[in-house]
Amino acid sequence: MHAVKYVLDLMHHPRNADQVHDNVFWRGAVPRISICVPTFRHDVTPLLASLSKCEATEMIEVIVYDDGSRDNDLLARTQHSASHANAAVRIVSADANRGRAAARNAAITHARADWVLLVDADMTPDTPAFIEAYVNAIDRAATPAVIVGGYSLLSAPTDRVYALHRWQALMSECIPAWKRAEVPGRYVFSSNVLLHRAVLEACPFDETFVGWGWEDTDWGLSVQKLFPIIHIDNTATHLGLDSTQQLMGKYARSSANFARMASRHPEDAAAMPLYQAAAHARALPFRGSIKWLAADIARSESLPVAVRGRALKAWRALVYSEVL
Repeated sequence: MHAVKYVLDLMHHPRNADQVHDNVFWRGAVPRISICVPTFRHDVTPLLASLSKCEATEMIEVIVYDDGSRDNDLLARTQHSASHANAAVRIVSADANRGRAAARNAAITHARADWVLLVDADMTPDTPAFIEAYVNAIDRAATPAVIVGGYSLLSAPTDRVYALHRWQALMSECIPAWKRAEVPGRYVFSSNVLLHRAVLEACPFDETFVGWGWEDTDWGLSVQKLFPIIHIDNTATHLGLDSTQQLMGKYARSSANFARMASRHPEDAAAMPLYQAAAHARALPFRGSIKWLAADIARSESLPVAVRGRALKAWRALVYSEVL
């Protein structure tokens, strides 16, 4: 209830410290979809440029919510890009960093359409029909729902340093709609998801999740109890791949969020292979030594990426086993 009150308060009393910049199309726009892009110290100009190349841009508005970057050069580049976009764009610059969930909730308060599309700052649509496909999905849905487009690595970098992250994403996240639909709440990735305002009012993002990871899974598992979750193939590319060290660092820091998600949704979590592996790992002898060996294999660029990927999965399960 605290998160619901927070969003409703923001809708009526937006933060005075936020600086707002609108491009020339904002005032007269009547969008069907509000695209909300939370960002922190990330250049969103490639995303704005790719959205401008899409068809049906007259049906959207874009809200870029800078979550306290305090980077004047970056803000100037974003404003310049917005001035050249052929869609309505609002840039909101917050005075302080408040985290991913809070940034999403704050960005949504500026949305004027009934449907809100959440897109991460390091994404780019895979086809010019990206917007039109979502408009068609809205027409088919007819009622408040969540519509998940999925994501790909179609335009992602192929440098060797990102090989492990590419393997992990292809195995676990770049999943076709029919497969995601088998466990619809589990595969709600907030990097590319469309949702009705009624869903947001009932289930805002929980701001007690800190840092990176699992807040969107927790949200999806909560939403599926109240609204339909529709999976379609309308992908966007995740451009921001991580090096092995960066990826493992994120996984290590996400363990508390994983435990929080699992405690809130025990039946759903118990069906996840990662949770099952973590639960079994708790009983392993020499767990610390096995975790060290798995981490060493995952970092070894001389090994085949599939071997490294399986070692990464084992290491992650061992990390999570420590908080279950």
